Amino acid sequence: MSVHPVLVIFGLSFPPIFIELILSLAVFWLLKKLLTPTGIYDLVWHPALVNTALYCCVFYLVSSLIV
Repeated sequence: MSVHPVLVIFGLSFPPIFIELILSLAVFWLLKKLLTPTGIYDLVWHPALVNTALYCCVFYLVSSLIV
């Protein structure tokens, strides 16, 4: 048996990582809103790649804090 139970919403089953994904998405959106006015995206070569790397880092941080 798993440590974290399966989340069931309106008959749909979601794995335990679903909460971590949604939480890290909210933190990522907040960080992106804070970083956009600073002009940091003008300094990078590929903004979408930076966004992907930032989301991966945020997800790692959130998942390591929850577990």
